[in-house]
Amino acid sequence: MELLKKVSWDANKYGKFSKLIQDYLNQKNETFSLYQRFPTEENLILQTKNKIQNFPYRETTYQALKNQLKSFDLYPKQIENLEKFKLSNSVTITTGHQLNLLTGPLYFFYKILQTLKTAEELSQKHPKFHFLPVFWMATEDHDFEEINHFYFRNNKFTWHKDAKGAVGRLDLNSIKEVFAEFFQFLPDSQLGNELRELIESTYLNSKTLTEASQKLVQKIFGEKGLLMIDGDDKELKKLMIPAFEEDLLENTAFKILNQTNDFLSQNQYSSQVNPREINLFYLGEGNIRERILEEDGIYKVLNTDYEFSREEIIEELHKNPDKFSPNVILRPLYQETILPNISYIGGSGEIAYWLQLKSFFDSQNQLFPILSVRNSLLLLTEKQHSKLIKLNISYEDLFLPLYELVNENIRKNTNSDVNFDAYASQLLKIFDELDTKATETDVSFSKMVKAQRAKQLKGFEKMKNRWLKAEKIKSSERVERIEILYSELFPNGNLQERITNFSEFQLGQGQDFIDVIYREIQPFEFRFTIKTLP
Repeated sequence: MELLKKVSWDANKYGKFSKLIQDYLNQKNETFSLYQRFPTEENLILQTKNKIQNFPYRETTYQALKNQLKSFDLYPKQIENLEKFKLSNSVTITTGHQLNLLTGPLYFFYKILQTLKTAEELSQKHPKFHFLPVFWMATEDHDFEEINHFYFRNNKFTWHKDAKGAVGRLDLNSIKEVFAEFFQFLPDSQLGNELRELIESTYLNSKTLTEASQKLVQKIFGEKGLLMIDGDDKELKKLMIPAFEEDLLENTAFKILNQTNDFLSQNQYSSQVNPREINLFYLGEGNIRERILEEDGIYKVLNTDYEFSREEIIEELHKNPDKFSPNVILRPLYQETILPNISYIGGSGEIAYWLQLKSFFDSQNQLFPILSVRNSLLLLTEKQHSKLIKLNISYEDLFLPLYELVNENIRKNTNSDVNFDAYASQLLKIFDELDTKATETDVSFSKMVKAQRAKQLKGFEKMKNRWLKAEKIKSSERVERIEILYSELFPNGNLQERITNFSEFQLGQGQDFIDVIYREIQPFEFRFTIKTLP
């Protein structure tokens, strides 16, 4: 068997998506009410025309972006994109992510690169508009356990810290220990030294996690023109005062999303997120980020002594909007309010919760963005590619559960193959004939035939499993090689892109790693690509 160095197919056919995402990608009628427009090039242009007519905050957001990026030596493409932001015919393509340590899993790269390529291709094909790539940094997220680690060659590197509040505001006093341990795994080579210098100039030369993450994203993607935006910004949050006030007083999101979730349940879809009556956190002294609750007209901040009357919390919102932080329900509305955005690019889980928000956006008179499911990739080294060929494993075989992959491979490669399915088919034919005769003869005989059919088929299954077990023992070396290769490509049984850190490939490919992925991304399609790196 000879494998190609690349194979790509529709992502909704590889069996890893939820029913909701599969039906969305296949444009099933049941999903039509959950989105504005399906992601096609034609629809993106229609969305662009709508957005540029209904975006009043261009100057405010431009000034905030300019202020946030002023400490960086921007690349020419970034300077150009920042200046284009002011123009009335400019829109954005956006993705977002948590501040994962050293970017976390590979799909961090896939989301950003698809955003960059979508913006580039649309700009080339439709020069009357400007399409600007934007990365939304989830600096206010407070789930430290989700972002405090990364994996490298089956080793987990964890930042141990007594952390609370918005992760972007965390100091980096104890982070040196994590990277001191990681540096011991890096080779003494040019690419190893480049990775070490990248970390030293970002994480080891910053005061907060936000600052470090901004520097890292800038160094990796800045040259391609990516603009970063941090929602933890007082001037930007001023634009959300009306929406935040409505959430505090009217609980609109809670009411509407409960209706949407009922609709999803009726159509056998799962809900990704559940709304709360109030979908805001309060950012207090000491980096506190806690939920706001209302009890008998008093607004309390969970796990703190903060309390406000109805009038007091509205006064606080108008005076200090930066102290109010949206949760997963309100954050998308915040993003789409302050950006001239036409499309959001995310993983299937993200897109699933965005699909719950369309009716809420309508209630806020906010244009709902076009939702694009990012491309997925499985990256192989030349060595791993050669192993697949030697083991006679096809790309399609890789997406079987491990036990099925092993069983199928043993069957395909044994010298003593027994076609149990053929024998079982013959046996069923015999019992079908007996059953026909039995119904003509006696009811009790018919029951006996049915019982024997079940007994014999069960015995056949036992023989099949016993034979497989014997073949596995005989082929133990092959089984072990398959299991080792599978664990490399699917660490901890997960898709590679959900576990493996970019550093593994950067050490082998350098900057070429990013360029290879960039070429493989198909912005207007939903692809799963298996690619052997050169």
